[in-house]
Amino acid sequence: MYIILLFIVGGVFALGLGADMIVRSSINLANNYKISGYFIGFTVVALGTSLPELATTVQALSVVDSVDIALGNIIGSNVANLLLILGVVSIINPINFSQERGQKNQTLIVLVVTLIATVIFYFLSNNQNSNSIFLGVILVAIFFVFLFLQYRMELADQTNASNMPNYSQFVSYLLLIIGLVFLYFGSKYFIIGSQKLAISFNISETIIGLTLVAFGTSLPELATGIIAALRKQSSLAVGTILGSNVYNIVGIFALILFMKSGEFPAGSGVLMTNIIIMTIVTFLFVYKVRFGVKLLNIKAFQLTKNSGILFLILYAIYTLYNYLKLN
Repeated sequence: MYIILLFIVGGVFALGLGADMIVRSSINLANNYKISGYFIGFTVVALGTSLPELATTVQALSVVDSVDIALGNIIGSNVANLLLILGVVSIINPINFSQERGQKNQTLIVLVVTLIATVIFYFLSNNQNSNSIFLGVILVAIFFVFLFLQYRMELADQTNASNMPNYSQFVSYLLLIIGLVFLYFGSKYFIIGSQKLAISFNISETIIGLTLVAFGTSLPELATGIIAALRKQSSLAVGTILGSNVYNIVGIFALILFMKSGEFPAGSGVLMTNIIIMTIVTFLFVYKVRFGVKLLNIKAFQLTKNSGILFLILYAIYTLYNYLKLN
């Protein structure tokens, strides 16, 4: 039991330390290159914080040989990113989209990519003999188009960072890499400790896999988001979360299609329901921040404390739904 608690506590400590390094180095890189923290978060940091999802997917496909676990991981992680992590960040430090037209437009990219993934998932689950490798190539092509669009939007943005950097680019990249290593191993040992703790209380391994693993692989985004919000850098947190969602879909989903071509699960009701939920959640989020929907005393173009509380309630309902469905 002491080893289990050590894994959990040590994992949380490593996550916090790694997240602080990443936020510091990202802000410094943004100042070095005269670009926004949002862009750094959407590209470099998001790619790094998606490593746990990538590692878990490779393990699920090569060791456990389970496409369902791999798909459930990226779907659950994306839902957790939007509801849990954005909810926590909004409570700590409200996010204002009103003056950031480029940022609001970039959220549309997340929605389009999510819709494409949903269509591909539905098509493959009902057409077992289809060439999934070709669809994987399409997702990879979308990935490069996505990066190009991010770069073009950043060049057109006239509100980039203008503060002086505190240290050199080399030190910034070094801190970023070290921080990502801490995030990776921190989340890994937190998952191991939590899983062993759950098993010791006789909690179903299926429930552990579909809730704890998805939550665990979102821990880097959560830690980075909390530290960024505490440092009043919510745009960095939002960029990291949304960028991670895109990487999970166009990168890790494509990897699944490459590694398990022709082995896509047929008609998985639970996974299909979850990917529909992920799409609806993404649509509602993008619709609110892009078009400024005001609902239940929640301000338009903003994610405030009220928004955060609502997001956390929805995430609790989502988790409870999966628990009852699978129990």
